[in-house]
Amino acid sequence: MRVINRLALPGTGCLREQSFRLLFMSQLLSAVGDTIAAVAVPFAIIALGGGAADIGLVLGARALPLVLFLLVGGVWADRLSRRTVMIASDAVRAVCQAAFAAILIAGVGGVAAIAGIMFAYGAAEAFFRPALSGAIPQSVSPERLQEAYGLIAMTPAVGMMLGGVLGGTAVALISPAGAIAIDAATFVLAIALLAGARFRPVALAASGRSFLGDLRDGWDAFRRRSWLVVAVIGESFYALLVMPAIFVAGPLVAEQYLGGASAWAVVVSCFGVGFVTGGVIVARLRPRHPLVLAYAITVPFIGIFVAMAFPAPLAVIAVAAWVGGSVIVISGSLLETTITRQVAPALRARVGSFRALGSQVCQPIGYALVGGLIAGIGLGGMMWLAAAAVLANVALVLGTPSVRAMDSSAPGLV
Repeated sequence: MRVINRLALPGTGCLREQSFRLLFMSQLLSAVGDTIAAVAVPFAIIALGGGAADIGLVLGARALPLVLFLLVGGVWADRLSRRTVMIASDAVRAVCQAAFAAILIAGVGGVAAIAGIMFAYGAAEAFFRPALSGAIPQSVSPERLQEAYGLIAMTPAVGMMLGGVLGGTAVALISPAGAIAIDAATFVLAIALLAGARFRPVALAASGRSFLGDLRDGWDAFRRRSWLVVAVIGESFYALLVMPAIFVAGPLVAEQYLGGASAWAVVVSCFGVGFVTGGVIVARLRPRHPLVLAYAITVPFIGIFVAMAFPAPLAVIAVAAWVGGSVIVISGSLLETTITRQVAPALRARVGSFRALGSQVCQPIGYALVGGLIAGIGLGGMMWLAAAAVLANVALVLGTPSVRAMDSSAPGLV
């Protein structure tokens, strides 16, 4: 921290605040572990003799509980200490990944057991996501909020850069099981960091109210914001087609055409470089119409899918991943900052849970369908579908008047 204070690096002032610094470091560690696991899991399934449908089953088993439990997680994250909720979620996920690694080492259970573990992992994640959404503004001063979101958005970035290399190396030199065990260890370290954070108190939802009453308040706050509703509808396109294209079809492209796990690790790492690039850029942006910029800038994201559809040489795919990662971080940070400025603190986790539910509800469906889609239209066809989904999202959101009317100078916390 002394180095950061001395150099006054742009966009890092929020790291001077201890609670945010600990939160950032915990997320950075988790992001490294998540990327290691993201590289390892598809190749673990392939090593067990599985194909696209099996990979989709495992990833769908993780995504389904997000749909089932996000609203519950949102209510409790607005009632309880958000730090406590995050620590408990990390503890459950550490156990899940340790069990996953043990199953691979023992050679028992197969895909069905792995899917069950991933279901438990996803249930814990359903509580973590709304809690994190509400905790970020509690950990940093208001004037540094956009910086904070930019840096949090960069944690997957650095995670992808480091985790991609570590994941590919661990899979090649140790085993997929060893890589997943490393992910379990990162959750333990993240818990230790969160335990030292002291978030600023805010008025939480009254615990004496009924669960359904709290849920109804969150729904009312969500549906009144038409710009957010349409953004979530657009995100469902990503859940249905874009995420399965990246996490199922992408590793299969690498396995068949690019050289396997090491090549996919390069692509994932370049996404991470792009996330860092986007995080640096977004810290300097002050757009008058943040949502217009947030969606218009995502058009170049289609490049990664076009490059993998052919497929292009690894170097071309890597550059496309770098560009795609950059624009996605800029877009996501602008959207998150807008949501935070427009939603009162006591409602943020519940509004965030409705948003996450809407954007996640199609993901299990996408993972369930991806095997059949690839069998029918091939890996290239799957990539073209993903590119079309990105463009449909942009057209839908930018075609909405309330999105274009959103002005950064407008009053917030309504």
